[in-house]
Formats: sequence, structure tokens, C-alpha cells
Amino acid sequence: MKWYFALNEAGTSGGIGLHARLAVLSALKVGGLEPHLLYYGARNDYIAWMEAQGVRVIDAAPSFLDALEQAAREGRHPAHFIGHWLRTAICLIERDDDYILYTDCDVLFRRRMNFAACRPDAIACAPEFKPDNWNYFNSGVMVQNVPRLRRDHPAFQAFIVDALHGPDARDVSDQWAYNHFYRGSWVRLNPLMNWKPYWGFSADAPLVHFHGPKLDNMRAILDGAMPWENPTQRVIGSLFLAFMPHYIAALDDLLVLLGAFEDRPLVEAILRDARALYRMVPVDRIDLSVLENRMFDDA
Repeated sequence: MKWYFALNEAGTSGGIGLHARLAVLSALKVGGLEPHLLYYGARNDYIAWMEAQGVRVIDAAPSFLDALEQAAREGRHPAHFIGHWLRTAICLIERDDDYILYTDCDVLFRRRMNFAACRPDAIACAPEFKPDNWNYFNSGVMVQNVPRLRRDHPAFQAFIVDALHGPDARDVSDQWAYNHFYRGSWVRLNPLMNWKPYWGFSADAPLVHFHGPKLDNMRAILDGAMPWENPTQRVIGSLFLAFMPHYIAALDDLLVLLGAFEDRPLVEAILRDARALYRMVPVDRIDLSVLENRMFDDA
């Protein structure tokens, strides 16, 4: 099956770039996936590495890039979100297959995935913070019906552009857009296909999504450098500290799966420090209210 993921140039450095490399290495280990990277930016050594691994790199941009850039110039929408919107271009680029897998960069494939029975009318997705909370979905793993999304694209684009011109443009994200536009027409994806480390280790999960705490966040938390005053960073830190034993298991699993790789010492250091410190977490800083998030009142 074709697997699509997406990056902009800024994402090729730092934590997201590292996660994307690990995702590719794990995909090559388990097999059964054809990696396709949608990329916005100038080619660099990072992209050369991707191509050397057999990843097909496709230069791409959201079809509503002008609206995104205008909103960013006017301070109404974060400029760095362009990479998040690249997933909306898949239906315009893919012309051969009817169904594809899209994931965020921060995933780890644990074993070959079987999507033979997953044929959604539009998209199939799993919950975000709790595996049994189907109020809305996480757009970080999607099985897409490409012809359907291609037919929907003009209306979807108009919906997004209209939202970007609205008073709440800063809160408009790809996940918000997919949830609102496809409300009532998306189907459930087995949560094991979008398993989060903070749910606990599952040997049955073929994919682990490092949703929330990334490796660079873990390093910052363990180094005492986490900006806890930032609400988003507080959520990320709370998830890691509250469920640190689960993250220890996930990192152990990552190292076993990937074996020798360039960034292994970095992951080993995070794992070592987490093991040493997980019983000393600042429990007064933990805020897990995000786990109860709902997007819609009547579901």
C-alpha cells in the first residue's frame, strides 16, 4: 500500500525530522508500504537521505497556499502550519490507487499492516486522546478514499479558505477541517492502527503514533528545559510525566525494532534518563484535562 507523509523544509531539522527518519526506517523493516513524502521547500541533504532510502519525494503545496500565506502575513494563522496542510494535496497527486495510508511523521511501524478490509467511503480514522472517545478523530493516521476526496476537494478547499478568513482562523487546523467537513461520513479505524504510547504498551498495535510528546520534548522535559507556562507544552509534558513507564516501554520497543541506526544514542540517552527519573515527576504540574476533549456536543 502507498504510504504518504508530509514535511516542509523547516521540518527537516529537529524533532519532526528525526521522527520522519525513524518512521521510514521502520516502514522499510516491516515491509508492505511504498513511502511517498510530500515536500514543500528547497531540496537539501535530508531529502537526499530520504531518496537514498527509496522514498519517493514529491514537491507539493496546498492548493489554497495563497490563503494560508495571507492569513500568516496578517497574523491570523501560524506560518509553520503549511506542512500540516500538505495531506490535503494527496487526492490531487495520487492517480493510480483508490486507497492510500496517510500518517504524520511521528509514527513507528511495528509490523506489516493489513488494510484489505478498510475501504472507507471517504476516510477512516481513530480517536485522539482516548481509544474509546469517538467524539472526533485524530487526523494523524488516515486511510483515504482518493477518488472521493478528489471529488470533494473543491468544496473542501472552499470550506478551509472561508474558515481562514473567519474570526477564529488561528484555531483552524487540518484536523479541525477534516472533522467538520467529514462529520457524519468518516468511519472508525481500529485504534490499534493509531496507537499512542500513553495508552500503554500493546504488542498487537502495528503502528505507534508519538502523538503529543516527541523525542525532543522528552529530552527537554528530562533536562528541566520544558516551557511549562505554555499551555500546549504543559499538555505534552503532562502526558510524558504521567505515563512515563509507558514511554519507557515504547522507547525500548523502538530500539529493539530498529536495531542499529544513526540516532540510536540519542534515544538510548532519553530512555536511560527516563528510567532513572520517572519516580520523581513533579506531579503538581501534571494536567490531563485534555484527555476529556470533545469537539462536538451531541456525540
